[in-house]
Amino acid sequence: MCRNPNQQVKPLVVDFASALKGYRVASAINSLLSYLRTKWVSPPALAIATAYFNPAGFGLLADELEKVGPVRLLLGAEPTDVDQRSRVRPLGRRQRRRGPSPEVVQALEGHARSLVEDRDLLGFTLEADMAARRLVKWLDDHPSVEVRRYEQGFLHGKAFIVETDATGVIAGSSNFTYAGLARNNELNLGHYQPSTVNQVIDWFDEQWGKATSYDLAGLYKARWEPHQPWDVYLRMLHENYGADLEDATVGSKLGLTAFQADGVWRAKRILERRNGVLIADEVGLGKTYLAGELIYEATMVRRQKVLIICPAMLRDSTWIGFLRHHNLRADVLSYEELVSNIDTAGNRTSALQDLDEYAMVVIDEAHAFRNDTTRRAEALHRIVDSRVPKDLVLLTATPVNNSLEDLYSLIMYFARNDYAFADVGVPSLRQYFNRAIATDPDSLTAQHLFDVLDATAVRRTRRFVKNHYRGDTIRVNGIEQEVSFPTCEVRRIDYDLAGVLPGMFDALATSLGAHVTDDVMAATVAAGVILADIGQVLTMARYVPSQFRLDGGAEQYEAQNAGLLRSALLKRFESSAHAFRRTVEKMIESHDRFLHALEAGYVLTGENLRDFVAIGMEDTEDFFIGLEDDDGTLDASNYDVSALCGAVEADRGILASFHERVRHLDHTTDPKIERLIGELATIAAESNAEGIGEEDTRNKRKVLVFTYFADTADYIQAAIKDAVITDGRLQAYRDRYARISGSDGGDRTEVISGFAPRTAGSGSEEDLYDLIITTDVLAEGVNLQQARHIINYDLPWNPMKLVQRHGRIDRIGSLHKRVFMRCFFPDEDLDRLLGLEERLQRKLKQAAAAVGVGIVLPGVDPVERSITETREMIDRIKREEATLFEEGGSAALSGEEYRRRLATDFKNTSTKTRVTALPWGAGSAMTRQNADPALVFCARVGDHDKPFYRYVPLNKDLTIRIVRTAEGDPVAEIIRDTLACLNQADPGDPTTPAATLTEQMYQAAFEAWTVARADVHQDWSLRTDPGRLAPSLPKVMRTAVEYVEKHGAFLGDRQDDLAARLKAPYTTRIQRVVRGALPPVNLGTPREIVERIATVADEYGLSIPEPPVPLPPANLDDIYLVCWMAIVPTPEAASDANEV
Repeated sequence: MCRNPNQQVKPLVVDFASALKGYRVASAINSLLSYLRTKWVSPPALAIATAYFNPAGFGLLADELEKVGPVRLLLGAEPTDVDQRSRVRPLGRRQRRRGPSPEVVQALEGHARSLVEDRDLLGFTLEADMAARRLVKWLDDHPSVEVRRYEQGFLHGKAFIVETDATGVIAGSSNFTYAGLARNNELNLGHYQPSTVNQVIDWFDEQWGKATSYDLAGLYKARWEPHQPWDVYLRMLHENYGADLEDATVGSKLGLTAFQADGVWRAKRILERRNGVLIADEVGLGKTYLAGELIYEATMVRRQKVLIICPAMLRDSTWIGFLRHHNLRADVLSYEELVSNIDTAGNRTSALQDLDEYAMVVIDEAHAFRNDTTRRAEALHRIVDSRVPKDLVLLTATPVNNSLEDLYSLIMYFARNDYAFADVGVPSLRQYFNRAIATDPDSLTAQHLFDVLDATAVRRTRRFVKNHYRGDTIRVNGIEQEVSFPTCEVRRIDYDLAGVLPGMFDALATSLGAHVTDDVMAATVAAGVILADIGQVLTMARYVPSQFRLDGGAEQYEAQNAGLLRSALLKRFESSAHAFRRTVEKMIESHDRFLHALEAGYVLTGENLRDFVAIGMEDTEDFFIGLEDDDGTLDASNYDVSALCGAVEADRGILASFHERVRHLDHTTDPKIERLIGELATIAAESNAEGIGEEDTRNKRKVLVFTYFADTADYIQAAIKDAVITDGRLQAYRDRYARISGSDGGDRTEVISGFAPRTAGSGSEEDLYDLIITTDVLAEGVNLQQARHIINYDLPWNPMKLVQRHGRIDRIGSLHKRVFMRCFFPDEDLDRLLGLEERLQRKLKQAAAAVGVGIVLPGVDPVERSITETREMIDRIKREEATLFEEGGSAALSGEEYRRRLATDFKNTSTKTRVTALPWGAGSAMTRQNADPALVFCARVGDHDKPFYRYVPLNKDLTIRIVRTAEGDPVAEIIRDTLACLNQADPGDPTTPAATLTEQMYQAAFEAWTVARADVHQDWSLRTDPGRLAPSLPKVMRTAVEYVEKHGAFLGDRQDDLAARLKAPYTTRIQRVVRGALPPVNLGTPREIVERIATVADEYGLSIPEPPVPLPPANLDDIYLVCWMAIVPTPEAASDANEV
């Protein structure tokens, strides 16, 4: 090796290099290189051997390395662990003839990962970015820098060699990393004897000759190379759902389709972790079959007992036959049987076995259990809260009916405690729901509850199945066919409400308080009685006599009943004159009996109606039956008889005037019935024109006419009976129509199978009916897709009911390419009807809030949160939009769309490799029309198994948007909802091009990540503090604990145990029961009170709650950016902003 001809000075000698006493190895190397560079004419050549390398290590030497001559950088793997294996070769292992050993291969793989990890851990800051770019510039622009990796074995040596003239070498333990050169307890020695240095150079040359070229610059360039938005989006999904892709499809014993089998797999995963799952697939996707597969595994594989609870209709028409067909064993009970048998469970005469015998409970149409104050809900809790844990499977296509509280109630059947979802970032489920409701009080969508619902629910829509399971097949009645769904067409049927009963609506609206001022309504409605304008406005005094008690002992259930009656009068009036007349007649009879009793010195209290809400009746038919039973009486001397009598007589006069106006009306002069006959005639004519053969024609004219009320169903049936005889257009329906309501008992199954033998029967039954008039008893669970039409005769007060009805015909296995959803609307009075109903609902809810009642009416939530969205849904139906039926009303319940997108794209190996190889900190940008600029980040905290998403909106000038806290303090606006973040980051299409990422937006990304990272750290830190995670006890539970701790010494060792069992934020249901054991609700000695508390704890299975597990501490450096997406306004939007 030639000496530098200009070298005249002996080089600086560095004999020892370590990080002791504040010194750095880097300082020694820099001193040597600086000395040589300044003393020699030509820059020295350098050779470096190291196992590990990172930009921070380069940064320590960069000032000198950028000025030296040629550099050879040799990377290689070193053994990571001390070899503990015996040095005696096992004779059974063949000796290798060539190639590196498995240990070397493993080390090289680890070495490659470590290089990638060092790059990924660089961080996403301006400083880190500049350091990485400086490194790449050195590697690319320096005329003679070369990097190789030694892959023939381990690279044990680490050395920094000045090759020019064999000047010297610093060798030892230091890797070319920041830690190796500045922080670790390293030992390095300098050697300057030419013979020694030459031997080192020879060693290096030998390794170098065997090494392979390595693109270190390319490794780091990948951070800021332009990435496609879809790749970055997939990486965000992979961080959350990648683990779910393994073995995501399992075999099926019941012949399920691929999407159903995938749903079962997800349900099993959720059950394993939560002991409960909400199967919320849209109507018509086969939830029964998903549950059936779970039942098969429980009963046939694990030999466990299963209980199925469902509506009586589905017990007889669906479940018994389903279990028989698939040879499955399970106990099947209706809701009513559940309530009536719960107290005798385990007895020989009970339909229920010992509750501890059941390992799985399946609830069909589980939304019927959303009100946890009902007896059926209480019975279910007794089953699932028993000593033996059970898997709970909840089936419902409409888990949200009236409010997001519906979801909370369903989840709490298996969540057990308030912090059950701390593992998905929800330390308090109650607070989580409260925040979601407060964020958007009128919303019925669950987008702000995504994290919990994704952990508990299986939810797919028709659109999801169409998009992701094309070509999937199913066997229907022995015929293999492709999974498909008909197209839904909504048709509005306008009718003249005023033409039915001219002027009647104005009189009814007045009687229901439409013109009473808000102040007067607010002052009286909580009591259930409106005393303004007696004789013009119904007081409802007959149903709220307790408001006239002299001792003030008002009964809240009476106010609830009065509210139900007001709403029911309005809805029955819109439904049919007949239903309205029947209701008025019952009310008049009830008023007469009440006045007769009052004259005799008694007050009828109607005790049968006390438990109407508790029983869980949602059909007001049952309520009106109860009106006829005056089973409770009290002495009238305790009442203001004069005021009570005057109010009741005034109400009877109003009702009598109504009756006089409607008593002569029948279907022959009803314009609404006339419109119905016309629609049936149109259906019959279209089926004749479009049908191919007798059977197809018959199927195309099959129609379900739905009404909320049995009285209206009777009225329609009478009209049809005449019309099929007198109107030749309906001749096809002659002798082929039937009526079904809740009171028809066993005849329903025969009618259903006679109406749709191919889909609701075995296929062998005779086809008997083409027209069914029914209440909502047929709105759930029955397979009527042989039919093509639904007519909703009443205004869709609850659009979710229409979704359920629609699901009867829009199902897998439909015989039709199109199905029709017809809805009646009063053309002139719709706004007035809805406005009046909204006013009644609001006042009822305000009344509930005033007295602290949990549920005011069946189907009415106590907080005003769903009225606006319900009105929007009704307007969509009126506009003949089918989106409500296509989406099912609550599409954003789980991450199935995201999982399937990821799984579909990852079937392409190159896509999967490209996406998973993206460096941490990789980003992309996309334009979005009419959007404000924003950034979405996907982050990791240490080795935690779940990512954190943050969405940071920007101002037009790309500064971070600032909002004010409740205290008025300015803070950066940061959205934490997973669903909102993923929606914002979604390019929508794999071909979406990357937008130009300007330098200004790139700088904004650094600034936004700083605040997002701090927010993640704050969120994490709050969850590391056990004190903050400790649940806040409701006042009633604190009171109960105080009683036990102060007066429970007689319990002995059980005193502390009982107190501990009470220290949990139990649901309202448990709080209500505990409150009932305490004064002033229940008086007694302190010992008696403690004994009652202990009884409640035992009966309701209260156990000592497991404390929430805090997260391990993490600092800011433990939070890493995986990837990010910039949303860039379109040029038009940006220019508009500039003009502003």
